[in-house]
Amino acid sequence: MTPPNLSLIFIMIFFWVTMWLVHRFLIQPIGGALAERHGRIDNATSKWETTNHEYLEATDRLELEMQEAAREAARVRGEYRQQALDRRQVALDEARTVADEKLHAALDGLEGETTAARQDLRNQSRELAEQFASRLLDRKVAP
Repeated sequence: MTPPNLSLIFIMIFFWVTMWLVHRFLIQPIGGALAERHGRIDNATSKWETTNHEYLEATDRLELEMQEAAREAARVRGEYRQQALDRRQVALDEARTVADEKLHAALDGLEGETTAARQDLRNQSRELAEQFASRLLDRKVAP
């Protein structure tokens, strides 16, 4: 039997030493950097999810507050509108009352003037009838 070739043993020793060196100074640092990177990514993802959840809750809360404010504004606007309509109705009623009073006063005044004018026309019609008859007959007519 022949003794083993020493070069094969040296190659195996150098291979295992090189593997240990590559593993120790290349693979472990890169693996550590990758693990740290994955940790940072997971941490950032967790923070983003937490922040996004808080944002969505705040958005929902603000939307509810805005809806409540809109309902309150509509209620207040309705109250003020009703108050304005009530004041308008009161003003219209007062104006209508004043207008009716003025109308009645004007009608009463016209009634008095109409009566006076009729009486005046009756008086003047007698005089005109006497003058007309006097001219027709060419003589003075007794009243």
